[in-house]
Amino acid sequence: MNLSLGSVTFSDVEIPILWGTRAILEDGKRRISVINIAGAKPELEILGDKPAPNIKFIPSGSGFKILADDGHISYIFWPQSKSLTSPDNRLPPIQIENSSVVVGTNRISSSMISGFGVGIAVSEDGGIAIGAPLPPGLARLRR
Repeated sequence: MNLSLGSVTFSDVEIPILWGTRAILEDGKRRISVINIAGAKPELEILGDKPAPNIKFIPSGSGFKILADDGHISYIFWPQSKSLTSPDNRLPPIQIENSSVVVGTNRISSSMISGFGVGIAVSEDGGIAIGAPLPPGLARLRR
């Protein structure tokens, strides 16, 4: 897949950004989509800056909270600022700006990431990797 998020270009990358277990994508109109890859089957949670059909959510100011099956808040998304935050701070906040991708206090701009399964991987321990393999479950699906 070849695409750009902010000023970061992803070339020959399967998942541009993996935020914990969620793949973050941006379309040509700068709309964000989020896919949860944690379960046996990937689940679309956000489609084009809006909650995906059949996803539980709660409106929250200018954004919305995506709910897990058990009712707890998985994360909060603000469409206008293109940002996601984890309510329990397990993951650093992430924002897709016009000129960069911001993860926590780290700003990635004017970069090319090429030839990896995952372009930018953000883990629950706060780690950030530039270029990472596909998660094991997805790698098995490709075989």
